[in-house]
Amino acid sequence: MEIKLGYSAQMWLGGLKSPFFWDTDTVPHLLISGITGGGKTVLCQTVASQLLNTAADISICDFKAGGDWDNIVPDYAEYTDCDKILNNFYESFLATIKSKGHLEKYLLFDEFSSYAMSKDSKGFKELMAKVSHIAFMGRSFGYHLIFISQQFNAKVLDTAIREQFGIKIYMGSTISTESAAMLFPNCEIDKSVHLPKCCGYISMPEKGLEVIQIPFIKEPAKLKKLLQKKGADYMA
Repeated sequence: MEIKLGYSAQMWLGGLKSPFFWDTDTVPHLLISGITGGGKTVLCQTVASQLLNTAADISICDFKAGGDWDNIVPDYAEYTDCDKILNNFYESFLATIKSKGHLEKYLLFDEFSSYAMSKDSKGFKELMAKVSHIAFMGRSFGYHLIFISQQFNAKVLDTAIREQFGIKIYMGSTISTESAAMLFPNCEIDKSVHLPKCCGYISMPEKGLEVIQIPFIKEPAKLKKLLQKKGADYMA
């Protein structure tokens, strides 16, 4: 499956639209970070909109309970109720492995870092064991992770897990030293540069770091309503 993520900012400035595509068959997982107001929610909602056009099974967790994801899919939870959705997703994953099956299932998790850091030591270890299992083996069985957070650090996702997220995006005009080191460790970024609105950095397999441009959404509430409309058809 190919999901459009955005466009090359360099080509966009020249009046051309050269899209970045997420090939979910090749790259199973997607990591999205960025500052508040940087465009990560709009980017994620456009990804979700495309997934709703398919036969994929979608689960959504919104730990921050910000009102961006409710009433779209039946498998939805906020705050501490996210435990149930994640555990159900993992149990389905184990059952699919046992049956040697293949499903197209996506777990979109908004503000994953805050969720992970809310766990005590035992809960955190259990969570990371599940995430690691899906991250490493999900591609073979059709299970995909879309993790969103303002910031990812080594404590939340260690290097081995982060490397399984073949596409990493940071939305915002500037990027911190820590975020640059975590998401794009082998890339040189001039942090004095301020990117235009609705832009960010993207790294993809076998490609260098590039600047991604997403369309400006004048009324984001309309995008949410579109998702809810598609969700109603999805649930029918």
